[in-house]
Order: sequence, then structure tokens, then C-alpha cells
Amino acid sequence: MGRIFFARLFDIIICSIPTIILIFLNPIKSWQTLLINISISQILLFFYFVLLPYFSKGNTFGKFLFKLRLKKIKDSKLKLRDIFLREFYFLYIPLIFQLLSQTIMGIILFTSPHDSENGFLLKLINNISYTFLAIWFIYIPLTIYLQKENISAIDLKLGTRVFFLEKIIKNEKRESKNTHVHLQNDKPGKIDIKEIEKIIGEENE
Repeated sequence: MGRIFFARLFDIIICSIPTIILIFLNPIKSWQTLLINISISQILLFFYFVLLPYFSKGNTFGKFLFKLRLKKIKDSKLKLRDIFLREFYFLYIPLIFQLLSQTIMGIILFTSPHDSENGFLLKLINNISYTFLAIWFIYIPLTIYLQKENISAIDLKLGTRVFFLEKIIKNEKRESKNTHVHLQNDKPGKIDIKEIEKIIGEENE
């Protein structure tokens, strides 16, 4: 769980860097700048957490660094839908809540006069937003820890899991060693003795 947690944290930090740079280069001063910043940050998040794992066989930079990989439990191909639904649970639920709160704050900021009452309301919405984020990111690892096999609810539903890369490599090597004896001339009862001797020799080695 520690490796999975720190891999996820590393991925979130990587995705946060372009957003922070964007805020400095394009400060939010109007509806236009707000929409531009939100659109670019969402495109980056979708690319990094959904498209990148799909095209890199379940890898992100964090998973690659900590030698992890997202896979289907039953060896079927990882689908784009699986990754998106998984990230919707982990990332987009708290993100949508935060976007809604920021939109409400933007409406108050750009349409109402700047007085002490609005200032208090903005702080309250902002605090609720970040409190929800904190609770959500505590809830997820806690539920994974309490689950018997340390799998999240969404992974159980989708049949996905983050595996150690060493385990995947060992399984692939084991599968590649499972050699089948072919019938000579594709006829039953005739077996290639040389092929059997070759398999026995490989197993002895």
C-alpha cells in the first residue's frame, strides 16, 4: 500500500506543476481566464491519468518509478472505459466538487460587490471544498486498507488491480515456459520424442 500511495502522490504532484505554472502565467481575473485555466488543467489530467495508462499498458510516471502497473485481474486487455471509470472514482468525484465550489466562488467574485459578507462566504466555500478533498483522500486509502485483499471498491467492480512489476514479470516468464507437446504430423498417438527430450533438458537446467 505504501508504494501505491507514494506512486499516486508522485503522479498528483507531476500533474499539479503545469497547473501552478498556468496560474502564474494566466492569473484568474475574469470568466475567460477562469475557463481557460480549468479547460487546460482538465485536458492535462485526462491525458495523464486516462490516456497515458491506456497507451502505456497501465503505467504512469509514478507507477513506473515505484515499479507498479495497472492490470485486469483476469488477464483481459485493459480498456479505456475501465481506466476512465477508475479515475472518475479516485480523481474526478472530488475534482467535480471542487470545480463546482470554484464556479460558485467565481460567480460571487465577479458579480457581487466586494464586501465583508462576500469575503466570509468565499472563505467558507473554499474551506468546505478543501475539507471535502481531505476527507475523500483519507477515505480512499482507509477503505483499501480495511478491505481484505487491499483493493478499492472500484477495482473490485471493474476487475482491475495495481500489481508489482516484479510479480508480473515472474508470471510472464512462468507462462512462457509452459511449452505444449505437439503431435507429430498432427495425428493422435504419434508424439515427437525429440521435443519431449528437449523439454526435459530445459526443465533440468
